[in-house]
Amino acid sequence: MKKKITKWILGSSTCVIALAMVVLISCLMLLDFFGANITDDYVEDNMKYAEKYTKVLNKHIKTGKGYVSLSRIIYFYLADDTLTFDEIYEDNLDADTKSQKPISEVCKMSKYVELSVCSIDELNESGQIDEEQLKPFNPPLDIANMSVSSFFKQERIVFGQPDVHEAWDFPSANDTPVFSVCDGTVKYVSFKNSKNVTNTKAGGGNMIKIECDVGEVTYDVLYAHLYPNSNKVHEGSKVKHWQHIAGVGTTGYSTGPHLHFQVSLDGKTIDGMSLIDFTYTK
Repeated sequence: MKKKITKWILGSSTCVIALAMVVLISCLMLLDFFGANITDDYVEDNMKYAEKYTKVLNKHIKTGKGYVSLSRIIYFYLADDTLTFDEIYEDNLDADTKSQKPISEVCKMSKYVELSVCSIDELNESGQIDEEQLKPFNPPLDIANMSVSSFFKQERIVFGQPDVHEAWDFPSANDTPVFSVCDGTVKYVSFKNSKNVTNTKAGGGNMIKIECDVGEVTYDVLYAHLYPNSNKVHEGSKVKHWQHIAGVGTTGYSTGPHLHFQVSLDGKTIDGMSLIDFTYTK
């Protein structure tokens, strides 16, 4: 591709060359500014932000204040790095609904309105959510137990191997109650691990998968690394919101007791935290 671009530029007139260079440089600057890729799902090269983001997540998630995505925080942070993660998180959180505000609402605030990323053109190209989101799930653990050790799409090293995490990890004490996040049907139960120990060859360890029908949309919710013999449901069982289904463990490819919470839609993993209603209490 680079050879084709070079050949085309060298074979063009001076005017076309100048125009091409302007466009090319602008594109490269845009890629560099946004860390190569920011969407609602994934911030590329996010390992350098992981510690700060996890800290601010735990401040807000564990106290039930609500969730703001990393991509939203980085969108504003890269535009003005004098803003702190905590400050951006608070500004993007609706205190009443405990959910992430539409981005156009945030851009009306005085500290953001003059930023280039709040221009209409930038917002249209940002991929940032600009509407109220459906929140059909309750939390999978009691809020007090929902500290975060790994977030969705986090780039990390696990047992010496690079990995992009496709779920959320919530560390908690062994056999801490795990709940169904929806009214649904248990599609899969596997409790082959009788000992609550790490086994790097056992994948997700003890697991339960629940199918959640929300209107015309069907989500698959996977709970992994569950405590041995803690399952309280069976394949085909109907479950309700907040129903106790198992306990937290460290079975399988696990670094310690935690709940691996993974949500898929049409076979693709999605940000399960964005579907949790933090106003939904037992």
